[in-house]
Amino acid sequence: MPPESSQLSWDKTYLIAAWIETLVYGFFLCLFFATIYVHFQIRKSRDIHSLIMFGVGVVFFVLATIHLGMNCYRLVRGYVDFATVEGGAARYLSELAPWDHVFKDTIYATTEILGDAVSIYRCWVVWDRSWKVIVLPTILLIVSIISGYTVIGLYTTIQTDNTVFDGRLTSWVTTFYSVVVIQSGMSTGLMMYRIWQAEKRTSAYRTGRSPLRPILWILLESAALLVVVELVLLLLYSAQFNSQYLLLEPITPIVGITFTSITLRITLSKKREEQASVSMKTQSLNFGIVRGRPEDSVSAFTNSASARHIAISITRDVEATCDAHDGHRDVDGSSYDSKTFVDGDTKEQV
Repeated sequence: MPPESSQLSWDKTYLIAAWIETLVYGFFLCLFFATIYVHFQIRKSRDIHSLIMFGVGVVFFVLATIHLGMNCYRLVRGYVDFATVEGGAARYLSELAPWDHVFKDTIYATTEILGDAVSIYRCWVVWDRSWKVIVLPTILLIVSIISGYTVIGLYTTIQTDNTVFDGRLTSWVTTFYSVVVIQSGMSTGLMMYRIWQAEKRTSAYRTGRSPLRPILWILLESAALLVVVELVLLLLYSAQFNSQYLLLEPITPIVGITFTSITLRITLSKKREEQASVSMKTQSLNFGIVRGRPEDSVSAFTNSASARHIAISITRDVEATCDAHDGHRDVDGSSYDSKTFVDGDTKEQV
């Protein structure tokens, strides 16, 4: 364990951690309201799956709100009700057995596990519902469920003078943190690799900018934040630094930010592609009419639609999900034919 002089004091640690979580939650709040606007004002589809994914986003927001509320409650209890008690706020906030601490960390573990489950589901759909691809991620998910809730159960058996670095907890906590890091990186990597394959196979049929490259960056940037935070958290906990709480507390809203940002940015990216397609068709049609050759305008319109056909369709492949009519749907309900990932041929919109 690091020397006391290199440690951040417990009372300062909890205050700063709560402050950081509040800032991150504020950012999540803005993203969540943006998601609500996009869902009800921009998206046209209202299929069951689209509603389910929107519901998952609401669940993440509710969990983050409850987690922040519990931290605020614990701060008031610690710095007001226990201010004059021996050990003060630091002693109260360091205790693991009280119901409020157990409940708070249950919310955290549930959020992490739910986030991993959603990542596996997205990976499964992007890989054309291949169960072989998600075997290892699913095993890791089961391990994280067991280790995460085992830690919660052990909290109630830890004595007052022990901390989260108690020997009975370290192996389970380290396992949970490690599996979460591996799981996040693996799911994101598999999705990115599949999209890269689709981009490579359709390059011969595409004119202009690739619509898939922005999707790759969206996945990378959105998932990188969570993976980096979880990795640093693992390192700080393994070194037994109190400052691990500075990253532990804001992870709950960060998971929600990762989920909503991927959904929101891909939806807006697809909307821009569709608007660009409509604009190109309109310009081509107008050009032909101005030149006084209606037959050229029809030809230009047809060629333009053909050129953009694959681009729009492939974009819709990225966030594919289950549908109600034997087709595949993305996170916002757009349908597509799975042959795009197989041979890169053009396909008819469903």
